[in-house]
Amino acid sequence: MEKWFTHSVPNQFLFLNDFLLAPIAIALIYYLSKVYAANQKSPIYKKYFVQGLMVRLASSILMAFVYQYYYGGGGDTNTYFTYTLRLREVAHENFNDFLQLLFLPPNDLFLIHEYFNPGTEFFINNSSNLVIRISTLLSYPLLNTYMLISFCFSAFCFYGCWKIFRLFYQLYPHLEKQFAFACLYIPSVCFWGTGILKDPLCLGALGALTYHLYKLLFERSKIIQRVLMVIFCFWLLKNLKVYIVLSFLPAYFFWVVFKYKDSINSRFLRTTMSPLIFFISISIGGFILIKIASFSERYALEHLMRTAKDTQNWIYYSSIKQGGSGYTLGDIDYSTMGLIKVFPKAVNVSLFRPYLWEAKKPILIPAAIEGLVSLFFTIYLLYKCGFVRFTRLVISNPEVQFCMIFSVAFAFAVGFTSFNFGSLVRYKIPLMPFYFIALFILADRDMAIEEVKSKPKKPKKPVAKLVPT
Repeated sequence: MEKWFTHSVPNQFLFLNDFLLAPIAIALIYYLSKVYAANQKSPIYKKYFVQGLMVRLASSILMAFVYQYYYGGGGDTNTYFTYTLRLREVAHENFNDFLQLLFLPPNDLFLIHEYFNPGTEFFINNSSNLVIRISTLLSYPLLNTYMLISFCFSAFCFYGCWKIFRLFYQLYPHLEKQFAFACLYIPSVCFWGTGILKDPLCLGALGALTYHLYKLLFERSKIIQRVLMVIFCFWLLKNLKVYIVLSFLPAYFFWVVFKYKDSINSRFLRTTMSPLIFFISISIGGFILIKIASFSERYALEHLMRTAKDTQNWIYYSSIKQGGSGYTLGDIDYSTMGLIKVFPKAVNVSLFRPYLWEAKKPILIPAAIEGLVSLFFTIYLLYKCGFVRFTRLVISNPEVQFCMIFSVAFAFAVGFTSFNFGSLVRYKIPLMPFYFIALFILADRDMAIEEVKSKPKKPKKPVAKLVPT
């Protein structure tokens, strides 16, 4: 009977306990989320909270089925779960070693080699190791069931997306439906923001960091709780994918500075200070970027270019050889000027590709459709506004500036390093909500300008002339 329940077996992570416990967990989560939403004052909870959470759980099941039955049990999510099962076995072999492997950094190579050979390299990788340890900790209260652990990862990702939605809804309440789509219902974000992977943890932490840092800086409410949450999210992102922090902090600093600039009452001072603030923002944002990059040597510019040069051609070659969906950015000059030249291509591939004819696998078709929609929407806005007005709208709105700077910087980072569409559609999900939010705000601002222009001007009242008597 034990063979029907979770155990170590190659290329399998779904067992009978997954099919038995997943429906019970969904029913319990549905009930608790309904009660929670009913007790909230904001109407968006009753409209979107339960529905959005259920979409994520359904996506989590779909993703598990795709990896188990479409990919034949392969993929990173199975790898993480396999290491989780092995780490649980260590607890029965030597409990002291288990505690060391679970709670201490993976520095003892002899100990790791003893239990994880072959596969030592994957376990000692800090970001992979963190996912394995989180999964292992969750596996005990969740009965060692893949689907239940996956639900927790997915719920954390939904928490971050919900916080992004709440924040921008607070700023632009009339764009409720648009932001709900951008934050809660983008198909690729729903699908790839699930499972035992780094990506749902990263998007969840990014959304929570965006929300709590804003509340901390501008509303100063629940200070201790928010400070702890900001520290936790920053730590999680730094250990999982530090390039998200490299893209996020400079953009967020721009947002904070320009929000404070808007609080200045004098229009003259705001106008005269804008160039100075812009210069200071670029300087401090660049300083933050350089300091974080030097702190994490792996992401220093020299190391990035060297690593990219060593890996890009191999990724592209192996993808094509195995029938995958590789892409290339052409011949790259790995210098500062070369990076500037390839910058538009890398951003384009992240935001708008794969094109429909490049989606060689069925799983890439939804991402290709999303890329087509975002490309059409972007071109439509540029055509309707014109380049000059489009640029003015971006510069004049702090929220759009933040979303655009982060989205474009992050798009370059993943577009320049992925070189495989299958990986790219997963890696780029953190930028998707922010990019669509920026487009929706731009469209709304442009519409507001058009409405003002189209309003007929009221005729001036004739001035009564004084007739001498």
